[in-house]
Amino acid sequence: MIQLMFTVLTAEAAVAIALLFKTPVRKLAMLGLDRLKRGRGPVMVRTVAATVLVVLASSVHSMNKIRGRAAGELDGAGAGTLTPTDQVLLARHLLEASLMGPGQS
Repeated sequence: MIQLMFTVLTAEAAVAIALLFKTPVRKLAMLGLDRLKRGRGPVMVRTVAATVLVVLASSVHSMNKIRGRAAGELDGAGAGTLTPTDQVLLARHLLEASLMGPGQS
């Protein structure tokens, strides 16, 4: 899943860079974006956005389950501890969610 997100981010960066400079590639990128906006383009954009939203919700749900499991296992000091496996899983889900979540402005 992370490889897919990096591929999408790389493609977006390439289009942004192509639009910055006045080259023949810019004209090609403009034509491609124009065609994407017509016809089936908006349907595909909504489908991809819905898919990303579902995967984001899944990552957030998994993080909440891990944190809830840790909170349920209170140690003697009254604080829940994460196992090393849970720490790795939580970090992975957090990375996925941060790559898919809304950008900060």
